[in-house]
Amino acid sequence: MEKIIFEKRDVHGKKNKQLISSGKIPSVVYNSKGESTNIQITASQASKIMREATSTTILDAELGKKNMKVIVKEIDVNPFTDQVRHVAFFEIDENKEMVFTIPFQITGIAPAVKNNLGVLVEVLNSIDVRCKLSDLVPYIEVDVSTLEHPGQSISVDEIGIPKGMELLNEELATATIVTITEMQEEEIIEPEVEEGVEGEEGEATEGTEEGAEESTEESATKE
Repeated sequence: MEKIIFEKRDVHGKKNKQLISSGKIPSVVYNSKGESTNIQITASQASKIMREATSTTILDAELGKKNMKVIVKEIDVNPFTDQVRHVAFFEIDENKEMVFTIPFQITGIAPAVKNNLGVLVEVLNSIDVRCKLSDLVPYIEVDVSTLEHPGQSISVDEIGIPKGMELLNEELATATIVTITEMQEEEIIEPEVEEGVEGEEGEATEGTEEGAEESTEESATKE
């Protein structure tokens, strides 16, 4: 992705709607010192970031004469129009450890799924780690080609965390990433047919016809 141009933003609050209408998206960039700078980017850049950037995508940015590397921390999108309303960035200090959310990427084909023995369920799709930028990887591969039967699973400790990374939450060290569950048979419910409905209708029809005949005979006698 090309370098993102940050512009300082003086507009705040309700005036942000006017900014969006002009083709600019209100944003903010934080740093490791706890400082924040209000910025704005173009709507086209914001849309491209939403489509292409992940939690581990390193973006080159420029603010005035300063060049920096940033990651996207949060994107606020209008749920009705899918238009980006705000983007939060974090400036990376390459010499310090940071917390990153690393997604899992499923690879291979589970024999249990291929043979229609079960369904692959992704229980955990990402994990938080602490590391330096030099040790960051875009994703962690999870090979499911060893899963042959329902009940089998792969946990975090089985695949391990890449070198240089520290698991942020130790309780997730043995957490399940993917598992195979048994296929559920669909229950077909037959529609209930009420007995006697047809006969009752037939009797009612017959009675109506007899009544009509009697009425016709009475009319003929009177005449």
